[in-house]
Amino acid sequence: PGAYEVEVSYVGYAKYRASDVKVIDGEAKRLDIELSSEGVTLNEIVVTDYKVPLVEQDNLTSGGIIITSGQIRNLPTRDVRNLAATTAGLSSRKKNKGRGGKEISIRSSRSGATDYYIDGVRVRGEGETTSMAAARSGPAVPAGQLTAGEWNDLDNWETWTELLEEDFQPFTQIWELAPNNRYTVEVKNKKGAPVANCQARLKNSTGKILWAALTDNNGRAELWSTEAGPPQSIELAYQDIQARIDQPEAYPTGTNRVQLETECQETMAADVLFVVDATGSMSDEINYLKAELEDAILRVERNLPGTELRTGALFYRDHKDDYLTCSSALSPTLDSTLAFIRSQSAGGGGDGPEAVETALAEALEKQNWNRQAAARLIFLILDAPPHQTPEVNQSLQQSIQKAAEMGVKIIPVTGSGIDKSTEYLMKAMAISTNGSYTFLTGHSGIGGSHIEPTAGPYDVQYLNDLMVKLILENTVAAPCPEQENPELAPPANLNPALLAQVRCFPNPTAGQFYLRLEKDFDQVVIRNLEGKLIEEKEKLKKGDHEFNADNWPPGLYLLELHKGIEVAVEKLVVERKP
Repeated sequence: PGAYEVEVSYVGYAKYRASDVKVIDGEAKRLDIELSSEGVTLNEIVVTDYKVPLVEQDNLTSGGIIITSGQIRNLPTRDVRNLAATTAGLSSRKKNKGRGGKEISIRSSRSGATDYYIDGVRVRGEGETTSMAAARSGPAVPAGQLTAGEWNDLDNWETWTELLEEDFQPFTQIWELAPNNRYTVEVKNKKGAPVANCQARLKNSTGKILWAALTDNNGRAELWSTEAGPPQSIELAYQDIQARIDQPEAYPTGTNRVQLETECQETMAADVLFVVDATGSMSDEINYLKAELEDAILRVERNLPGTELRTGALFYRDHKDDYLTCSSALSPTLDSTLAFIRSQSAGGGGDGPEAVETALAEALEKQNWNRQAAARLIFLILDAPPHQTPEVNQSLQQSIQKAAEMGVKIIPVTGSGIDKSTEYLMKAMAISTNGSYTFLTGHSGIGGSHIEPTAGPYDVQYLNDLMVKLILENTVAAPCPEQENPELAPPANLNPALLAQVRCFPNPTAGQFYLRLEKDFDQVVIRNLEGKLIEEKEKLKKGDHEFNADNWPPGLYLLELHKGIEVAVEKLVVERKP
């Protein structure tokens, strides 16, 4: 491991030299080098005669063969070597040594020179698995290695407002962004079920729209006043129903609740887009990130049967790099997203700011977001801030407002190397779009150093688990009851700050889980999203308490923890077993 200088030379081409090539322990480093012939002068050599006939083009031992998906479907095999061997000019034979399986020779050429591409990803011929199946291939490194944490500033509002006046005050000037004047809206139907995708607009006395948002799967939207004085109203629109709240209450004084005369509308759809910094500074973590993303996508697919799940990815670098952005559009074909993610690598950029604002704008404007989806999520994964210019600030502000208006939640995932200014910006993005702030931690030992997050006590968990939890929490909604169900109403005297005394792990779970309590609690009540009582325990002492969810149906569960007259609610995801 370390930094090296690499020099490449070849007859007829100018010498190429790459400096500061970083080699990381346990990772293969690939350099894509293009040699230039400009300015190179060679002595002339004239061939007047030859003893051996020149090789004819038709007899070359190299070539390329494409087997289509239609041909594969009609063949009784899915092994890549067996499929290739059905083509004229190709032969297969048993390996003489090493692991079992076959090797392919193209027109008697060496088998080691044969390359295979599965879903656009190159796989070398020698030294691979016994049977290279024409199906989803796994990531280069196993998932479940990067550690992460989450902190939702919307649930810890008093702490956030204090930070704005103290530690974060300088950063509000740098980024010209300070979400503070908060107006929370909660919309339910006549049976008490949450209404998703209801448009909410905060207006001043002249009718100017100060902020617009869509309610999420819990029927909640966060609106922000951009003026000093109190707003005049909140206007709601859902299908052909209109409603209005005059003189809305600011949070935490109150929550602006509305009940609409509408039936339940099941929204079984979710859009998830991964926006990833692919500059050179991400090289210490990007291969692990790709594995975590792939695992999260496949697990979410398994846990949301019957849901129209669309995924996509956008990788970005910086101006003057090989590319600025490259993307795979939101699609129900998960394999296309997985193949695209696997094909990406880190390069270019530097140790400073990157084109975050361009990536965010393209993610919102060039993707075909589903207006009716229960969840629209952007996981913004980076380790460097955007450039600090007035134009960039304006672009970021426009994108944040557009994301809120479209109902797209931004969930940052910050990597090693970020500073407090970048942390503030990411938190502000999450808050403004009703998202949550997440961050990689140093517990995994992977990558560079990580700053201590500005947060209260948080759970350290694997990044793939955290992503699965967040996607399911934002997608799964309470089913429509046959009649109004009082159990669906949020408990009175809700105090999210109590969650600082509670740790629920593992979460997600497929069986046993534990509640670790930092103080005594009077009671824990566990319900499903229909409000049905699943389990309850009285007088829980400080320490660990074991629960068994083996026989619980997969889904989202609410754990109500009672302490005196106050209640905290933790969400638990129970996964489908593979």
